[in-house]
Amino acid sequence: MPAPILVAFSPDSADQGPVNFAAAAGRLTGAPLVVVAVGDGAGSLESELAGRGVSATVRAVEHSKPAHAVTDAVKQLSPALVVVGSTRRGRLGRVLLGSTAEHVMKGSPCPVVVAPCGYEEPSGGMRNVGAAFVPTAGGRDTLRAAAQLARSGGARLIAVMVLNPKHAGEQSPGLMAGAHHDHDVSEDLAGRSRITAEGALKAALAESAADLDAEPDILFQDPADGLVAASGRLDLLVMGSGEHGSSGAVALGGVGRKVTTEAGCPVLVLPHDTAGALDPLLPGAGAPA
Repeated sequence: MPAPILVAFSPDSADQGPVNFAAAAGRLTGAPLVVVAVGDGAGSLESELAGRGVSATVRAVEHSKPAHAVTDAVKQLSPALVVVGSTRRGRLGRVLLGSTAEHVMKGSPCPVVVAPCGYEEPSGGMRNVGAAFVPTAGGRDTLRAAAQLARSGGARLIAVMVLNPKHAGEQSPGLMAGAHHDHDVSEDLAGRSRITAEGALKAALAESAADLDAEPDILFQDPADGLVAASGRLDLLVMGSGEHGSSGAVALGGVGRKVTTEAGCPVLVLPHDTAGALDPLLPGAGAPA
């Protein structure tokens, strides 16, 4: 049996956003769905889901700390994906991390999706998958993972790279300008850095998504603000963990924390330094045809 998708559900909040996302992911991947329902009122959830055509195993758990109940289930089941919800204090259509979601994400050995409060699958399905790209090995892993998802769902891939705003109007100067010293050295270096970054994005798309309908989206603003802005046109945003996280575990850096807090779509966070993190979920979608 393939590794399951594990979803945390709180009967107290009654927010079915995480279950709705997990059900859509299950239909896309064929992975079985396991719902960990913590607290009273979970007894009717399985029949309610069945009435909606969602096949799932519901584990009703009594625990004083819901986050620990979910992390215990992660250790027991070794899921391919964990789906958690935002706190009920968030307004509809926005992610706002609560303590349970943050605890489950910290150190998770598998990718974690944070679903916005009240999330419902778009009527047309997952049409736009975004990747938060940086020109590093981890950034290329993130792009490959997003390409896997786009390939499986027949979606468009949007590779989002956010550069410093001061680079927006800079280009590498021509040879004539250089010969006459008619330019600022800092602008020269910044322009070349911009060209190098854009070239890395194009090369990564050619390597990982040559078979896909793919679009580079280069923004010039604060990294977290840029990704939050980009999330408004996405059905899912895939991003990597913070640079200082433990290998093989999810970790939120400053950018990741803000993005998962303010994004307008579900956010999938990959474990740090783990290529092929989605292979257990999408074993046949790893490379261009």
